[in-house]
Amino acid sequence: MPIEPIVPGDKPGDFRIDRAYIVRQIKINIVAIVSVIVAVTGLLYNTYRNERTEHNRNTRVAAFETLKAVGEAQIIVEYAHFKKNRMLGDPVQGMGRATYIRDLAQLLPPPVPEDAQRLFVAWRDNADKLETDTSAMIAITDEIGRLRVDILELLGELH
Repeated sequence: MPIEPIVPGDKPGDFRIDRAYIVRQIKINIVAIVSVIVAVTGLLYNTYRNERTEHNRNTRVAAFETLKAVGEAQIIVEYAHFKKNRMLGDPVQGMGRATYIRDLAQLLPPPVPEDAQRLFVAWRDNADKLETDTSAMIAITDEIGRLRVDILELLGELH
C-alpha cells in the first residue's frame, strides 16, 4: 500500500496528516520548489523594473518637451522686452506657449505643475506690459527660471 499524506483517524470522517510523508516530499523536490520561487521572484522584479523604466521614460520625455517650450517662452520674452520685436516677441505666441507648458507639466510630479501654473498666471497678468515694463519682464522670467530649475532637479532624480 502506498504512503499517503492524509490517513484515516480513529473515528469515521476524522483524518490526520502524515508529517513524515510531507517532509520527505519536500526533501525530494527541494530543487524544483526553489526553482519556482526564484522564477516567480525574478518575474515580479522584472515586471516592477519595466513599469519603473516606462514611468521614467515618460517623465523624461515630458520634462524635455517642457524645457524646450520654456526656452522658447524665454526667447519670446527677450525679443518682446529688449528688441521690441512684435514678430518674434509676440505676447499672444507667448500665451500659447505658457498654456502648452502648463498642460504638459501636468504629466510631471510636483512641484512642476504648480510652477507651470504660476508661469501661466505671470504671463497672463504681465503679457500686455512686457515691452515697456521691466517688472513685468522680471515676473515672467523669474517664473521661467523657477520652472527650469525644478525640471532639471526632477531629471537629475530619475533612475
